[in-house]
Amino acid sequence: MRVLPSLMAASLGLVLSACQPAQTPAASNAGDAAATPAPVAAAADGGGDGAGNQTLYRCGDLDARATFNGEDAATVVIGGRSFAMSSERAASGAKYGDGKGNSFWTRGSDDALLSLKGEADRECSAVEATEGDGSAGNAAFRATGNEPGWLAVVDGDTPGLQVDVDYGERRFTVAKPTEGADGWVGKAADGTDIKLSFQRTTCQDGMSGETFEAKAMLAVGTRQYHGCGNFGGK
Repeated sequence: MRVLPSLMAASLGLVLSACQPAQTPAASNAGDAAATPAPVAAAADGGGDGAGNQTLYRCGDLDARATFNGEDAATVVIGGRSFAMSSERAASGAKYGDGKGNSFWTRGSDDALLSLKGEADRECSAVEATEGDGSAGNAAFRATGNEPGWLAVVDGDTPGLQVDVDYGERRFTVAKPTEGADGWVGKAADGTDIKLSFQRTTCQDGMSGETFEAKAMLAVGTRQYHGCGNFGGK
């Protein structure tokens, strides 16, 4: 009669031994399933890098285009000068500097302070919201372009042809431009030849994505600028 318990124990051992290998693949599959999301998360992190947010500021007598790459870096372009800056400690707002005496300090969403080595500080105000609007309003024609930024307005608030080029660093006025079938031409007060021409075909701004009524080309002396334009009420 004592043989039965021994046989039962042996049988139970064989059953448990047979079941054990079946559990091992299950545990392995569970581990694989838990590891699967890791590559997805990495891809999501990699996709977080963007081209940055750009804002145009009027800083005293200069126009500055600031490109913010998150909170750690910014690139400030002023005419032909470009400053690559990194975040610096500030009591408020966000301050960026290049370690060479140049800095750009934002104060709220619209104001900033531009400090260039050897020059007086300049208070800045964001103008992207107003000048970025391509509407010509009551002007006869309004055209704008990028890199470098330029703006030309025919018979706007001031009669004649008003031209700002190189982010506002150079400005010209043609008091009485000659109007032709495809644009306006004349001389600025300093004798510089100015010509603003258009082609009536759909034009899309490469930076804002806004659609305009016409392609535009501005010639200031021998320098040419390309962009888009709209016709207004005049």
